[in-house]
Amino acid sequence: MTTSAKDKKRIGILVDSLIGGGAERVALNFAQKFTELGHDVHIFIVRNEIEHDTGGHSIHPLSDNGVLAKSRALNKLLLARRLREIVTAIEADGKRFDFFISNAEEMDRLSGIARLPNVFIRYRNSMMHFLGCKIGDKTGIKRAIRRFRWLHKFRRIYSGRHIIAITEAMKRELLEEVGLRPASITVIYNPFDFDELRRLAEKPAPVPQEPYIVYPARISGRKNQELLIRAWLEADIPHKLVLVGGTTAEKEEHYLNHLKALVQELGVEDRVIFTGFQKNPYPWVKHAALFVMSSESEGLPTVLIESLILGTPAVSTDCPTGPSEILTGKFAGFLSPVGDVSALASNIRKALEQYPDIDDEFLSQFRNDYAIRRYLEHIEKVTQGATP
Repeated sequence: MTTSAKDKKRIGILVDSLIGGGAERVALNFAQKFTELGHDVHIFIVRNEIEHDTGGHSIHPLSDNGVLAKSRALNKLLLARRLREIVTAIEADGKRFDFFISNAEEMDRLSGIARLPNVFIRYRNSMMHFLGCKIGDKTGIKRAIRRFRWLHKFRRIYSGRHIIAITEAMKRELLEEVGLRPASITVIYNPFDFDELRRLAEKPAPVPQEPYIVYPARISGRKNQELLIRAWLEADIPHKLVLVGGTTAEKEEHYLNHLKALVQELGVEDRVIFTGFQKNPYPWVKHAALFVMSSESEGLPTVLIESLILGTPAVSTDCPTGPSEILTGKFAGFLSPVGDVSALASNIRKALEQYPDIDDEFLSQFRNDYAIRRYLEHIEKVTQGATP
């Protein structure tokens, strides 16, 4: 169903880049579905870094590499000014942007500095987990000061703004633990195009011919692929382990090298496959015997939902936030405590032996038409249909 000319909206999708994993794919999902409905969609990226298929959408980079000045403060101001200039240039035809959806932390900040109207921030990651990482092992007054500083900074960026949390747990955290006071807040799960995912999964790819388990994710400590390697080994199964994903930062390169050294040390380098970044990871997921997620924290884990859409059994750590809102009911027994090698190994064995049927009705809340409709209804209600 397309949109009539009078109801056609101009929509901005804000994201840091189009390189890497889940957040970028979700941003493109938004752009695709809004475009299919007949709306005028523009994607703004901080850095002109693109790995994903952009599907012919209008892409507007603010810079080549995110750096317009050496000073961090000045750089933010210049990027925000550039964002405002591009928006103004697009609006020169007399049609204003009806709203923007921000999908990444840097764009959350820049859109605020640029004073873009009607920005709806898709809040994606656990602030309390982030805070824990920033505080580290600090104690006493140092711990209190660091906690206060980060919470103050967070509230300064997000208070008084429109928030769309991607899990119920995240909404509770923001309101009750962080003490955020947003202009509006609701929960809407990410949109997924079931038909497109299944079409992409049918494309040819050099997947192993032997049985294997898979985890498609950026190689990083937060995804904790080391835990998965150790759990896979403890599970003592004949399946190979396939890690689909690349790195986007120097510290992630160090972690990748650590994982490869660990695999050699354990003597299983012939059974663990590092594929690097794959523009189309879905054949790897579809043909796997099992999807396993080992993360320490997530927002709403895209790859976990995608594996179920493709009919691949899935197990996961019960990390904040998201897995416990996805693997519910008959699937809840396939969640294991974060960092627990033996529990994850046990769930791997159990899932390979027997797994419940996965049906589309169970997954209906993640369909893109349902999610997009909720976005449009919520934004219409909050803005009361007013043109900015």
